[in-house]
Amino acid sequence: MRSRAFRNISSWIVLLILAFYALVPIFLLFLNAFKTRGEIFSNPWSLPKAFAFTNFKNAWRNADLRVGLLNSLKFAVLSSVMVVLIGGPAAYVLSRTVHSTSRIMLFLLFCNTLPLFVLLIPLFVWFRKLGLDNIFGVVIITVGLSLPFSMMLLRSFLVTIPRELEEAASLDGANGWQIFWRIIFPIASPGFLTVGLMNFLGGWNAFTIPVTFLSDPEQQTAIVRIYTLSGQYTAPWEQIFAAIVIMILPLLVLFLSLQRYFVKGLIGGAFK
Repeated sequence: MRSRAFRNISSWIVLLILAFYALVPIFLLFLNAFKTRGEIFSNPWSLPKAFAFTNFKNAWRNADLRVGLLNSLKFAVLSSVMVVLIGGPAAYVLSRTVHSTSRIMLFLLFCNTLPLFVLLIPLFVWFRKLGLDNIFGVVIITVGLSLPFSMMLLRSFLVTIPRELEEAASLDGANGWQIFWRIIFPIASPGFLTVGLMNFLGGWNAFTIPVTFLSDPEQQTAIVRIYTLSGQYTAPWEQIFAAIVIMILPLLVLFLSLQRYFVKGLIGGAFK
């Protein structure tokens, strides 16, 4: 009993430390979004003397967040949908292939460990020559970089689905695509939802690729528009904090509404 109580107390202490480490920056972000610049520099931990809601208005106007958020939404939705549509069938084939699967998985692991900055300059030169330095080109690059990990995660779901279901559907006259979309996809929907949500969050928060490839202000995502608020020698931190709050609010709503399915998919993939 004593050892069990000690383990429980130790677990709670570790969880509280991790929660404090994760939540304090978010608390400071929301706290300083309502302050003036002088209050931020004088004491970032203090409560605002008067809630400056004009920070959000100025940030929305100066960063042109309406265009930025629409571009971020377009970019995140297209990249996550394409990853699921391309990586899903590919992972299904890998889950049903016996020969050379280990070599392919090793290749995917190698691709997943490549640093982005190694590929950034060649991709920039190549895509600039092809005229793909736009949202569509950024989506293509993001999908290509996200597919290795997404395929590995999806395969962990699909490999445990009994093949007897496919054999029964095949006897009923279903072809390969019908088996995948009508039987495999509904069964593994938590895995596909998890992969889609992870890629959506990654696309919404992506910075390096959009800021490198998107020079047209009308195509820049929200995080790039926020980056443009900073000048060479100074930055309106009150507007930057407010703009970040505006940007992460849709993510909080999305994650809280889909949290149950997201955690279920991650845990299911780990066990499988």
